[in-house]
Amino acid sequence: MEAKAEKLKIDLINWYQKNKRDFPWRNTSNPWKILLIEILSQQTQLERANKYYKNFIKEFPSPKAMSNSSFEKILKMWTGLGYNNRAKRLHQASKIIEKNGFKKIYPNFEVLPGVGPYTKNALLSFAYGEKVLAVDTNLERIIKRYFGIDSTTDFLKVNSKYLLKQVDSRDVNQAFMDFGSSICRNSNPKCSICPIEKNCQKYFSKLKNHNEKFKGSNREVRGKIIKALVKNNHIKYQKLLEEIEYDKTKVKKALIGLEKDKLINIKKKNIIEINSN
Repeated sequence: MEAKAEKLKIDLINWYQKNKRDFPWRNTSNPWKILLIEILSQQTQLERANKYYKNFIKEFPSPKAMSNSSFEKILKMWTGLGYNNRAKRLHQASKIIEKNGFKKIYPNFEVLPGVGPYTKNALLSFAYGEKVLAVDTNLERIIKRYFGIDSTTDFLKVNSKYLLKQVDSRDVNQAFMDFGSSICRNSNPKCSICPIEKNCQKYFSKLKNHNEKFKGSNREVRGKIIKALVKNNHIKYQKLLEEIEYDKTKVKKALIGLEKDKLINIKKKNIIEINSN
């Protein structure tokens, strides 16, 4: 297993050096820039997230710049990206970083809102050069298919050291990311041109796709509500119904969720506004 893990690492890095995607944040070790792109790219393709990153880093070149900004402004810039609670957590994180600094928080980045195991390790690898794997869906998918396993948890506990041995963790993590996005894709993988195909178990687990369809979903309604609030600053419930054209049941469900996530406030006389706190 050790030899096969090292073989995979070498083949992926060789492929990556010839095929890596060029992004402005890939050659930086600035933790703010790394955190920003990681939050923007959660549940979002990198190419799309990169377009937002260029606007955000220009407007907010530091945690201080964002922490001093209003949430309304951040939410307006976030329009179209989806999952608006990420914007809220990013704003909250910027305030914590501005108050404490990255040095004081390191290495416990999970204390920041919106930072889970993957984002924490992405920061440790890309910003601090730590020998860690940023385990995302691409890495897990490649490992499962290549080694013919259903779970990567136990495998990575034993074999992470071989995947990281004598290489820059940044290169390994980005190689998995790019290879999973372009070759070993979730659907329609390009096995016919895959450079690791001859050693791959080609194990495709048959898991049902439980992803909610976006059209007419609660996520779409939430997005429409936020868009209306960004446009109007505050809005009455009846006008909101007229503007976004969804039935009351779906709107009420979305409003309850948005208020629970502290993205909005519902005031007296059914006036809805963005929660600035």
